[in-house]
Amino acid sequence: MRLLGIEFENYACFERAFVPLDAGIQLLAGKNNSGKTALLRGLSTLTALPFEGWKPFAAEVARYSKSQKPHPSHYMRIHFRYEGKDRALIERNVEQWREFEDSIDRRWVFEFKVLPQNSCILLLGAELQFDHNKIPVLEASGANLTKLIYDERGKTQLRKGIGPIGYGAQLPEGNAAPIFSPDGLLSEFPALMKARIVHAHRVVRPNLGLQALDTLNESADSLGPFLDTVLSNDRETFDRIQSVVTNIFPEFRFVNPEKAQNSVSITLTSKRTNEKVPLTHCGTGVEQVLALATFVLTAGPGTIILLDEPHSYLHPTAERQVTDFLFSHSELRYVIATHSAILINSVTPDRILVLGGSDVITESSTRSDSLPSLIHSLGYKNSDLLFSDRLIFVEGESDQEILPLLLSRNPKISVADLERTGIPVMNGEGKLRGRDQQRSLLYWEKFLIQLGKNKMPRVYLFDGGCVQDDRKLLEKSQVFEPGNPGLLRFLTMHEIENYLLVPDAIFSALKELAEFEREPIEDLALERVTSVLQDVMSKRDNQKLYPNGSGENPIQNVKGSVVLDMFFSQFRIRYDKRRVGRLIATKITEKNQPLLEEIWKLFPRDFLPCI
Repeated sequence: MRLLGIEFENYACFERAFVPLDAGIQLLAGKNNSGKTALLRGLSTLTALPFEGWKPFAAEVARYSKSQKPHPSHYMRIHFRYEGKDRALIERNVEQWREFEDSIDRRWVFEFKVLPQNSCILLLGAELQFDHNKIPVLEASGANLTKLIYDERGKTQLRKGIGPIGYGAQLPEGNAAPIFSPDGLLSEFPALMKARIVHAHRVVRPNLGLQALDTLNESADSLGPFLDTVLSNDRETFDRIQSVVTNIFPEFRFVNPEKAQNSVSITLTSKRTNEKVPLTHCGTGVEQVLALATFVLTAGPGTIILLDEPHSYLHPTAERQVTDFLFSHSELRYVIATHSAILINSVTPDRILVLGGSDVITESSTRSDSLPSLIHSLGYKNSDLLFSDRLIFVEGESDQEILPLLLSRNPKISVADLERTGIPVMNGEGKLRGRDQQRSLLYWEKFLIQLGKNKMPRVYLFDGGCVQDDRKLLEKSQVFEPGNPGLLRFLTMHEIENYLLVPDAIFSALKELAEFEREPIEDLALERVTSVLQDVMSKRDNQKLYPNGSGENPIQNVKGSVVLDMFFSQFRIRYDKRRVGRLIATKITEKNQPLLEEIWKLFPRDFLPCI
């Protein structure tokens, strides 16, 4: 068996929610109130699975159960991948069954009922699923389990009773929940019961009574006596905790649990003065790093660490170091609820579970590792896609810089809506053609599906220089079929820079450049700017300027970026598409560029709302 993940039913804002639990880091990303903390709390109940060594969980989980009558309850299913060595667990070679032999997705699914008010979990049964088929393997009846044995034709041949070895928490009816021996089919569960939740609000108490503590509580308020216990019993682990803190905050030399009058506090020794500084005076970031390092380094191998907002109060540099620290301890599993772009961009997209309101979240049996990893390796960031209400995909980085400025000139578009509009860059910098354009578009569609954002409204915006045959090919893409949220649009102009060919805007940008670099430009005047611009555009036989011909409308068909490159060379200035292009765009207004309305009309009112 190999653990796949945990599925919740009728829990928090979800009808069903599947949380993958591969080794390493799994991120839960989403807006506030999207269910991130609820899922961490749900996973924390794994400590009370009905096997030896169960431990109660926090009663606050009860408020997340959708069913509250007669008692709070919800369902939890634990999925494992079926492996070849598992054939002995069912006591028949199921691989002889034709349906099983032809199947692709094979898994064990164990179902539990969670009763949070009593910190109690009941095992209801298990089944072997293969594609759309499933057969019961364990069935519960009262306090007993029954294991079903099958013959070579898939028919039930025998039933074996499995009795409890003890009883745990009290059920609402007054009985006690049966506890089973974790062997055979149930042998994977003890490892799952090593789950530790780390609260989002971690505040260390300045002083606590001297006592020996084996476990650090989830809010870390007992960090003082716990670290004192670690120092006494396991100096090597304490030194590793101290090393993490002093590496991230090199202004400190030592971490010190201080004992005085039967109480414990924490100080840190300053490297510069050698004085001991109380933790309360060291800054919240130091406190957070010390707590996180302690949680991780005192957890046993295989522990599932449930981290809620680990980046809180951290400077971006410290945040990156904490992220590296977590990656360096791959002997643990992590499920992390976060808004941090640094964390989100540190993993491949298949490691991110995007939560969105009451949407059903299920595990995809067709998750593609290669495509998201490929796109991710090219430098595209997950955070560019996760926290937007809508997306406009553009061909190049200059479009990414210039388009939002041109859209912001529309007085009917609110600043808030524009800020919630993501503008990621497709491959190409305007150089994509034909099949490459279509392939890039389909790559992004699959990427959005991988991130769970395929319902997000989006526009694929291509340059107006896209030839007719390429346009027809793009229009045939299934993305733009009725009912799909994707829209295909083309600029009226050859490219976005064409809208910058405004003499007074270029003149203002040149003056600002000269002032910034403190190098005056000879003979700089609006009349000269206008003359040079007209002279450059008059070269209609230049194929770099007019790759598709000048036609009847040169301002529309000219390649704007080439015009600007040639224009600025006349003033002995290198034209940078992002820096200088953006500067010119800040000078564009509805008054000096009436063609802006062409861009505004590309986006329907229901896509980019107008006031």
